[in-house]
Amino acid sequence: MKKSILYTAIVGSLLSVNAAHAAPSFDADFELNTDTFSEAEGDTTYEQRGRVAINAYSKHTSGDNFVAGKGTVLLTTGGKAVVDDAYIQLGNSAWDVQLGRFEGVNLFPLGKDTMVAHVKDVSVYQANKVRGRAGDDGGQIALHFNATENVKFEIDTIFGDDDTAGDDTAAISGIRPSVTVVTDTATFTAGFESVKYDLTAGGDVSQSGYALTANFDVSDANVNVSAAFMTDDNTDQKVSSLAANMTYGNFGLGIIGSNVDNKTGDDPSLVTTYVAYTMPVLDIDNASVTLAASYSTADNVAANANDATTAARVRFNYNF
Repeated sequence: MKKSILYTAIVGSLLSVNAAHAAPSFDADFELNTDTFSEAEGDTTYEQRGRVAINAYSKHTSGDNFVAGKGTVLLTTGGKAVVDDAYIQLGNSAWDVQLGRFEGVNLFPLGKDTMVAHVKDVSVYQANKVRGRAGDDGGQIALHFNATENVKFEIDTIFGDDDTAGDDTAAISGIRPSVTVVTDTATFTAGFESVKYDLTAGGDVSQSGYALTANFDVSDANVNVSAAFMTDDNTDQKVSSLAANMTYGNFGLGIIGSNVDNKTGDDPSLVTTYVAYTMPVLDIDNASVTLAASYSTADNVAANANDATTAARVRFNYNF
């Protein structure tokens, strides 16, 4: 009887250890894009690009505390291997710190943005200068604080420079605080970001901006509405961008507008609309094909510059 109780205790302990120290998970998926681009001032071009994403993730806990890590490697059809995510995250349900390469909260969500091709000469600001996935020498440190179940804070920073042209002399070259508020009807996120660092070729980058986004449901459709505004301290350029999009099942539709206020010269603007629809392939749940297109027009661009871009994409996805 005593041995039976002892064996039961040992097995229970092993099960509890396995629950707290789960084995790493691995998965992969394939994505292939076949594209065409047509410009009002220029040629029609064709491209095909794809990648295999290999993901590894693990998380260990002790009471309310945890340590988690993730790594994602992209093997491209162009013959390159690049890192997408690589980070460690540690803390508890009230706060945590994340370090490495990753993306912070999205302040300008585009919904089903399978294909979005803007007129190239007009800027669109998405409040993502300090969002993450920094360049070769840059890194990230982010702090998350959950004040309540409905109010969450995030502070993203760039450690070093987010640009290979930076001289890496600034420890923290970018900061991006944000707050997310969840209500019964919608989720609101507001954030500010500032990036500043010196360039190896001389001069510096000094930009700041802020954004507000709302996410809510309208019947069976999910809707995002966003506004973002940026100022370049060196050129006095100001960029104002707005976005609205909806996803209804496998269908998505969106529109983006952006206005650029230059200190001198023309003040261009653009409007880009996009649409996408996803279908299963051969009735297999793990495989899908998405048909997508976008159309972008611009006003007040330079003489002989392109003022319209039409793009289409066929995307195949397969989850291994």
